[in-house]
Amino acid sequence: MEKKIEKILPYVKNPARYLGKEINIYIKEKKNVNFALGYPDVYEVGMSSLGIRILYGILNERDDCKCERFFSPWVDFEEFMKKEKIPLFSLETKTPISQFDVVGISLSSELNYTNFLNILELSNIPIFSIERKNEDPIVIVGGNCSFNPLPLLPFVDAFVIGEGEEVINQIIDIVKENRGNRIKILENLNKIDSIFVPLFPKENVKKAVVKNLNDAYFPTKYLVPLTDIIHDRITIEIMRGCGQGCKFCQAGSCWRPVRIRNVEKILEIAKITYRNTGYEEISLLSFSSGDHPNIDSIIDKLVEEFKDKKVSISFPSLRIDTFSFKLALKIKEIKKTNLTFAPETGENLRKKIGKNIGDEELLKLAMEARNNQYRHIKLYFMLGLPQERKQDLEDVVKLINEVSRIIKVNVSFNTFIPKPHTFFEGERFITKDEYEEKRNFITEKLKKNKFVKFNFQPYEVSCVECFLGRGDEKLAKIIYRVWKEGAKFENWKEFFDFNKWKKGFEEENIDMNEYLEKMFSPYKWNFIKI
Repeated sequence: MEKKIEKILPYVKNPARYLGKEINIYIKEKKNVNFALGYPDVYEVGMSSLGIRILYGILNERDDCKCERFFSPWVDFEEFMKKEKIPLFSLETKTPISQFDVVGISLSSELNYTNFLNILELSNIPIFSIERKNEDPIVIVGGNCSFNPLPLLPFVDAFVIGEGEEVINQIIDIVKENRGNRIKILENLNKIDSIFVPLFPKENVKKAVVKNLNDAYFPTKYLVPLTDIIHDRITIEIMRGCGQGCKFCQAGSCWRPVRIRNVEKILEIAKITYRNTGYEEISLLSFSSGDHPNIDSIIDKLVEEFKDKKVSISFPSLRIDTFSFKLALKIKEIKKTNLTFAPETGENLRKKIGKNIGDEELLKLAMEARNNQYRHIKLYFMLGLPQERKQDLEDVVKLINEVSRIIKVNVSFNTFIPKPHTFFEGERFITKDEYEEKRNFITEKLKKNKFVKFNFQPYEVSCVECFLGRGDEKLAKIIYRVWKEGAKFENWKEFFDFNKWKKGFEEENIDMNEYLEKMFSPYKWNFIKI
């Protein structure tokens, strides 16, 4: 099969996606448990996931386990695969995915559900779990989407709820002890509090939580890709969870409590990983890096350690109220990074949704940014938040215009999505007419401001995220039907097709509005305890 793959590579976009010869890769002989770890998007996206890297390292450091990776092939490569009858394969040894004992897939976006089914088909693994035999892999799904597993129940053997590194070793032990006996494996997996097995449903599933981030595994043998990826740098998680309590935020509610990695451990990880990779950028990862109680010390020590090596330090996310220009200027000694903030809405409504930050503070920040030679800042807002009035939209426009008098602004607008396990989980999703009215109002007010660039996330994309995020078992039929109609890579605007979803609801005689309108407790996903 490897020769077939080599013949295809000259004819596809970015052949490095399929090579699997990265620096720091693990190549191992077949072991007691052989684990295929995947992400339902292209290599560049999947390899940017720190979670994938963590699990890959944990599994391969076991003597009794071999872990290899796979990702969704791009459409050009998939076409060749089907023509040449090449099943989906692992990167490390080009082994067909169907020959592994376990297939573990991280799902962080509802828009990847069709890609998930496509992966199963390309791997020659039965789509429906009830049709799988002893010789088929155990299909396990984890990631953010597992906090409401209901729409995927027929396709998945087991869901890991919460932080996978906390239970991954238990999973391997169970598979090793019961290898070849599918039912026995699933029965024992179901005994783990944080694993949900659809074949043996239980009333309470408690999420897995890593208690001490200092003791948690970090993959210092960091894989260095042979091609550019989205986050092509060392990413060090300095804090897990978020203590801010924004009422709309699923990330903050599902991944709590807050756990902090200490300064010494962060510096140790940075030094070792740099030696193993030679990367010239280190990103400090958390939901709000500025909230780390020792962030000043972290920056001081990293800048001191790496300034002569020309290694830049960056934040992927910052809150207005925890950001310090003192920190920015320290980082700027090596490399200036972009400033991105999320006010979400106007000041009055902002405080009601849990963001206690005033417009004056944002304007002050914009002034400081300009005074320190920043050329622009990026702002994120949401449309359709609960209790939103026209005055709130007017406040948003006013704020953007005031900021633009100080510094150029790039603005992104997303539609509010009520997510499971958040304070707003039962709220309604606004209609298309309401969305267009709000978008048109903002566009009309801002279109003449040459210092503002703005864009809107398409309403239909957010709509799909909403009904899949709050869906139940009935939606599995629609997901399957939409995938059979050819849907995949729906996170990519060139492939997203809302009409397929509308048609799916119509043909299954299910009302889409059932999942968009206001809901009332008890919610169907409440058996998942966060």
